[in-house]
Amino acid sequence: MAIQELRSIEEISDLFDVFIFDIWGTIYDGQALFTGVKNVLQSLRQKGKRIIFLSNSPQIENVVYERLSALGVERNLFDDVVTSGGEAKRQLSEGHHSKTIRFEGPVYLTGPNRYPDVIPEEKFLIEKALDKSRWILNSGPDKAEETLDDYIKILQRAKSLNIPMLCTNPDKIVLHGNTTHICAGYLATYYSSIGGVVSYIGKPHAAVFERCKSLSGEMDASRYLMIGDNLETDIRGANALKFSSLLLGTGVHKITDKSGDNLDLEAIHSYQNKLSSFADYAMTRLK
Repeated sequence: MAIQELRSIEEISDLFDVFIFDIWGTIYDGQALFTGVKNVLQSLRQKGKRIIFLSNSPQIENVVYERLSALGVERNLFDDVVTSGGEAKRQLSEGHHSKTIRFEGPVYLTGPNRYPDVIPEEKFLIEKALDKSRWILNSGPDKAEETLDDYIKILQRAKSLNIPMLCTNPDKIVLHGNTTHICAGYLATYYSSIGGVVSYIGKPHAAVFERCKSLSGEMDASRYLMIGDNLETDIRGANALKFSSLLLGTGVHKITDKSGDNLDLEAIHSYQNKLSSFADYAMTRLK
């Protein structure tokens, strides 16, 4: 079915009960809220809709609550926040392990200063030496300006030691205004390419979406709408859970014309086929 272009979210708001919003690239650009976002949230709340923010942020939820508050998104405009970092901490605290890997014993952190709260320190010894580590918790670069070059030797050494990695942010890149920075997913993709074993928590993987379902109540998947800017994470995850999805032109994909006022439907078609990820609706931005 061809993607349906929307001019306003009001066109479909009565079709859904739970609206799950990505954050970065969807409601803000890494620096400021996009114009009109608060009006969208207020309109949905007036209709009694449940709103959940679902972010691949490797930060725990409390950090994101504070960020939303600083952006002017009042607490009455949404119900819950779910982050990949928070879900990782929850699962690690409960003894999480993937189907093939147990994450236990001394752990090496890629972002110990930038993301200090993800690891449950009462359960794990943080190790600064790879040779003494049993696994890697990859939350992303320790500094925003770092690149893959800063981590290649570390990752190659880890591969030689056959250390598995848990990635708590599958996103590869993120926009800070007009600047692009790499995320944990970029490091994980490289590690996998050289033969490293990687497990993921975050969109598009099911655990974070299941967390949203548990918070909102076990209702039919047809009552959920996922809203995001990334076909590889937001939309692919929605596809897997059979949620409807809305793709925005304000983030990682170049799917609008230069003015930003019109969708490039040919580009959307190309991206969707290339990534095998398909949105039901598309808008230039939230309005």
